[in-house]
Amino acid sequence: MTDLSIARAHCGPRCSTTSSSVPEWPAPMHFLSDILPAILAGITPAAVAGALGVTANCLWPLLRTRKRILAVQVLSSCLFALHYGLLGAPTAAAMCATGATQGLAVSLLRKPLLRNLAVAATIVFSLVVTALTWSGLPSVLALGGLLMAACGRLQRDPQHLRLAFLGSEAFWTNHNLVVGSVWGLTADTMAVSMILIGLWRGMRERRRTALPAPVIPARAVAAGA
Repeated sequence: MTDLSIARAHCGPRCSTTSSSVPEWPAPMHFLSDILPAILAGITPAAVAGALGVTANCLWPLLRTRKRILAVQVLSSCLFALHYGLLGAPTAAAMCATGATQGLAVSLLRKPLLRNLAVAATIVFSLVVTALTWSGLPSVLALGGLLMAACGRLQRDPQHLRLAFLGSEAFWTNHNLVVGSVWGLTADTMAVSMILIGLWRGMRERRRTALPAPVIPARAVAAGA
């Protein structure tokens, strides 16, 4: 019997592991190793486009000028067109792409007649697309959201624009519930919150500017002179 075997016999079960055994990871590391694959699996192109769309959708209601609002809306519509296309919701993707076209037309065309004709053309196009990509209730809700958004883009007053898009969000929220778009629902929740904040802030600014200037009594003016 060798010296090593004698030492092991005296040591007993405590020495059963060798120096080459791998140490156990701490519990937090096991937790991370379990959830990291799930997190990485969730980072899909559709999710990335949806997350960026949510960011743009939260930003535009807080902008003060109609031009900036429309520009960020175009960006948001493009991102959600990609998101819905990757999710396999063709009508919603087409409606978002049509909405982006509307926003560009309304922003770039100076004459009201041309703007109205461009928006009317996109509405006719959206009706054709809805018929070609018909999928039942989701198609109806996506079309309703586009029509309300089209009414909003034609408004010259930012407050009226926000109100129309609040109605559009009602259609899109129900659409995203039906198709199961988590990012879409997140965008709807955030957009409604931001639109309400924008409406409140706009009302407060209008009240402030509508306040009459303080009247200085004639005696005070004479005394100052």
